[in-house]
Amino acid sequence: MSLLRTKNFLTSEAFSLLIIPIIVLSGVALFLGAGKPSTWAQSKEDCSACHEAVVKNFQRTSHQKENCTVCHQGAEKHLQEGTKESIFSFTPEQKSAAKNKVCLSCHHAEAGFFAASSHGRSGHDCTACHAVHSLPENQANFAIKTCATCHEDILAEFNLNERHRLREGILTCTSCHDPHKPATGQQLAGFKQQTCLQCHVEKGGPYLYEHGANQVEGCTACHVPHGSPNRHLLAQQSVADLCFSCHTQAPAWHSRFTSTTTNCTTCHVAIHGSNLSRLFLK
Repeated sequence: MSLLRTKNFLTSEAFSLLIIPIIVLSGVALFLGAGKPSTWAQSKEDCSACHEAVVKNFQRTSHQKENCTVCHQGAEKHLQEGTKESIFSFTPEQKSAAKNKVCLSCHHAEAGFFAASSHGRSGHDCTACHAVHSLPENQANFAIKTCATCHEDILAEFNLNERHRLREGILTCTSCHDPHKPATGQQLAGFKQQTCLQCHVEKGGPYLYEHGANQVEGCTACHVPHGSPNRHLLAQQSVADLCFSCHTQAPAWHSRFTSTTTNCTTCHVAIHGSNLSRLFLK
């Protein structure tokens, strides 16, 4: 065999040794992968092939940078079977605890408080209030409508003559209430009058002589927070009746004033607190 023929033979033999294993391995891979998708949805673009409208709305949310599979596990099985049951979904049939677990795996700040809040204890899940795929243009109004789905009776109070300016868009429910935290029984953002004093700073003192109601019940001892038919959101129409509901031992001679149009605050002008008068006269 000539040197040239020997060289060509060795080259052909080496080529065969390289290419045959590759072909065999490729065949094995194809055989093992038969009937299965070679890959599964890795991005929103993959999911949009079937869920175009959902993905389009999703781009407007705060979750827009996340892939669908962050929340919807089971994408590979979903593609194989083609049924919604094979992927984690947030349908009403899904248990609240399972849905909340997905949300709270990222939203750690809320996780420690939500379980102890009235919403958490009532069995509400995150999607009862939060639309995960779309976000309305007017967030403030949407927050009010969301709360009203359960608290419709409270929303009606904002139609009364004296009210906080919720419907005008000056405030929203979450201006005073934190839906995730169990700060108080009313889910207030702060304790007692602290929530009110975020806006009504001038009423907060500190005072040398503080109205006792502030130390016990806070502002709601005298005022209705959402809406009232009475001036200044007072809990009762008669100022005297309101004061006497606590001050039952008022001197007898006070009746000569309270029986007329004069009310308690005619004399007790510094009713929230005073640095000069123990009786809040100035």
